[in-house]
Amino acid sequence: MPEGVKEAAARANEWISPYARGIALHPGQLGPGSGARDFSGRAYELLSALVEAKALTQEASANILKCSRRTANSALKTLWYAGMAKWVDVFTAVGPFRLWLPAESRPPLDAQEACRLAVYGLFFSLAKKEVPGFNWQLVKAKNSCLHAQMAFNGANGPEKWLIDAPRLDEEINPAADVYILPMEGRKGEIPGKKFTLDELLLRPGMLKEKIKLA
Repeated sequence: MPEGVKEAAARANEWISPYARGIALHPGQLGPGSGARDFSGRAYELLSALVEAKALTQEASANILKCSRRTANSALKTLWYAGMAKWVDVFTAVGPFRLWLPAESRPPLDAQEACRLAVYGLFFSLAKKEVPGFNWQLVKAKNSCLHAQMAFNGANGPEKWLIDAPRLDEEINPAADVYILPMEGRKGEIPGKKFTLDELLLRPGMLKEKIKLA
């Protein structure tokens, strides 16, 4: 872990997310584009989710399929062999992780955007199974960071949330409705707003239990 991140964690006495700060990207090899592996129902389900979410980690894929990470990885590799998915390795302040994307999608602009995509994918993987009337899209205004937008059926009718996932060293968007934060110390920047933490999204449990009020 780089000294700056280590010192920040020590000062705050906090756990640091593996998606807290991106450093570099490395694109993976393209799949052979053949049906070298038999497609299963899991692979089809995961492909549909991957196209909708735009990016998923192995952890998020396991949430979608309600299976082990090993089984989810097998389904992802099936999609890769068939030329329907690709991946990038993301190097972060904590360590590397692999981010999976639909084959025809553009890669993340940089490692910070890849980290945002990773946590949006985690949020998506829980919300898709749990939120009534769920609809998801990623949005990016000119000269701004990538955000997610979730529409759903709320208690009083249709609702729409703009979700921001500010990584370390990124500013928080005050217009967002919900924030995904890499460490609890950042919640002081969003008084009165809804938030969740990378750490909570990585734990078992329902999404509704993971959303807090700052």
